[in-house]
Amino acid sequence: MDTPLTTPLSLTLLLLRSLSLIHGAMDSCYDDNEGVPSRCMPKFENAAFNRMVMASNVCGSPPEDYCMQTGSTRSCHHCRVSDPGLSHNASMLTDFHTDEEPTWWQSQSMFYGVQHPNSVNLTLHLSKAFEITYVRLKFYTSRPESFAIYKRTSEDGPWMPYQYYSASCTKTYGKNAKGYIRPGDDERMAVCTDEFSDISPLTGGNVAFSTLEGRPSAYNFDQSAVLQEWVTATDLLISLDRLNTFGDEFFKDAKVLQSYFYAISDFSVGARCKCNGHGSECVLDEQGALVCDCQHHTVGVDCQKCRPFYQDRPWARATGDSANQCMKCNCSGRADACVFDAEQYRSTASGGRCVDCRDQTDGPHCERCRENHYRRSPQDPCSPCDCNTMGSVSLQCGMEGKCECRPSVTGEKCDTCQPGFHSLSPGGCRLCDCDRRGSVGVCSVLDGGCHCRANVEGQACDRCKPGSFNLQENNPAGCTPCFCFRHSLVCRSSNHHAAVNITSDFLEGIQPIMIILKVLHSIAKSMSVCLSPLASVERFLGNHLLSYGQLLSLTFTAEAQYLLPHSVTVLLEGSGTTLSADLSPQHGPVHQPDTSQLSGVTLASAAPFSSPVTPSTPPAPWVEVCTCPPGFRGQFCEYCAPGFTREVPNGGPLSPCVPCTCHQHGPCHSETGVCVCIDFTTGPTCERCLGGYYGNALIGTPNDCRPCPCPDRTSCAQMTETGEVVCTNCPSGQRGELRSYYMTGRCRIMGTNHSIFP
Repeated sequence: MDTPLTTPLSLTLLLLRSLSLIHGAMDSCYDDNEGVPSRCMPKFENAAFNRMVMASNVCGSPPEDYCMQTGSTRSCHHCRVSDPGLSHNASMLTDFHTDEEPTWWQSQSMFYGVQHPNSVNLTLHLSKAFEITYVRLKFYTSRPESFAIYKRTSEDGPWMPYQYYSASCTKTYGKNAKGYIRPGDDERMAVCTDEFSDISPLTGGNVAFSTLEGRPSAYNFDQSAVLQEWVTATDLLISLDRLNTFGDEFFKDAKVLQSYFYAISDFSVGARCKCNGHGSECVLDEQGALVCDCQHHTVGVDCQKCRPFYQDRPWARATGDSANQCMKCNCSGRADACVFDAEQYRSTASGGRCVDCRDQTDGPHCERCRENHYRRSPQDPCSPCDCNTMGSVSLQCGMEGKCECRPSVTGEKCDTCQPGFHSLSPGGCRLCDCDRRGSVGVCSVLDGGCHCRANVEGQACDRCKPGSFNLQENNPAGCTPCFCFRHSLVCRSSNHHAAVNITSDFLEGIQPIMIILKVLHSIAKSMSVCLSPLASVERFLGNHLLSYGQLLSLTFTAEAQYLLPHSVTVLLEGSGTTLSADLSPQHGPVHQPDTSQLSGVTLASAAPFSSPVTPSTPPAPWVEVCTCPPGFRGQFCEYCAPGFTREVPNGGPLSPCVPCTCHQHGPCHSETGVCVCIDFTTGPTCERCLGGYYGNALIGTPNDCRPCPCPDRTSCAQMTETGEVVCTNCPSGQRGELRSYYMTGRCRIMGTNHSIFP
């Protein structure tokens, strides 16, 4: 490797030094004083030094002679691969040597067919991407008439032209010499130049290719992605395409042909290991591969991407103005990974989108709860809302975890029907259909089952239990037990009665009687009390079965509360029974004389209608119609049916009815049980025949009693043993018997044999 540089190369390096591309020592990636990130680059070096170059052609195999062009004379030598002192392999391209003792690589001579269109290739593998500043070749023989430099940016990528050198650019490479490069994409285009293509000097000629020379954006390199890609290479290829000659090769003289060959004493590549401004050195990794020692939270062989949790802004190459260090994602402490989201970065300037948020969180920064989750403060983990899918308007709850319920649903999680609703389903809850008249409270929220009053049954509590009737909301039991004088448990409300009130103020035609009483109150004083006898009480007397279960209202009016009675006792008497009720209102002290009176009594009752009541007529559903068992009749089973009488004679309508005991010989009285005998029977139960008749009335047929065959229908008797009928009341001086063969009775005068027939 030589140390001197030619003048054109020196000028180029001055340019590159001004662009900070060939600064020698490696940089620190952080400010020494404040630790602020700054651009850093590995040291500038000869990237080809001591690297193996692959040559497609080497002299000495087979051994051969070659001659050096030295102007007027020619000196010839021998090349043999197997002899280290006589070999010129590719390792001598990148080794260390001096100008006084040069080493060089050498190809076979033209004698072996080395000439256009046959090319000789030299390939340099750099192991990783480098930013190439220049490529320098020092030729041991004259420089080629045509050769090209190629590069590729990845080990398996295509070869791209880097630079053409030719005295015949158009003929050899199809390009014009010294083409103009326009800013932009044209700056990645290789150009062809006819410089460095002369046959002289015959030895020691340099060719230096500066990657940025003639590129308009070179002075704005940090902002030119085209040039940043242009200077990047992982491999370089030198294609030696045509030898320079004096034209004497046409004579095919062996010595002449042996004097034309390619020989290069030095192959240098000025470059930096590419770390994109985020690393100050390249090192060997565990697998022995060359990689950047990345800083600024970058990672990759070339520090070409951000570390996994540093994705808050897009990766960028460091510049002289900014280190463009990768920024840590803000995941609120609830995620360990994030990715860069370009759209998010454009809209919020924070591109780190967190993934796999913990604690049921979500959002680009794990800053909120997942859908259908909640938390009370940002420090708390999120919890599932658990809103009931059927009872909630939305599965998302509020900050306190309370769900928004459908109109008929309640509960923290909308999982319970509101009072009055039941059977939670996808549409919410269904309205309870309990009959308010027969139910207590609301229905079961689970199945809609109603809580029936004592005398009510049915799914909706809408019908009276057997033995009751008249379903009413103001009845604590729901239905009124059938009265029916205790003779039937089957009844219904009458539709032939209308509601009426029996009222009276009991003052009609009354003359008051004045008396003076001494009454002691909290303040003792004399009072005048007027006692009036009650009038018009007849309307409250008698049969009031139509008021069964209704209210008897007594109204007292007074000019002052203290004049109301201390106690009121109401007595109802009838049928040997007395019912009483005591009322004890509270009173205050007496302050001044005043008056009070019983102003009215009202008894709810009903009036019968011959036809069913109409909607305009107030009904009287408390009036029952009983279905009577055998032996009873009447709307209330208050009468005994024909053929039946009271079990207790004159026992009243509460007494059971039993069949008449008249032995089928006539009806009985429905209240007393006394029989009305027929068929010539008599007795309380028609148990015997009338006088003048004989027979067994207990048999119960119309012919049980037959006329006695005696004179004047006198009485007779039938002998039990013989069945003979004997007159028991014969006239004086006669006796008689009934002969069975006469079928009639006869009397004989005592002492004679004469018979007397009736």
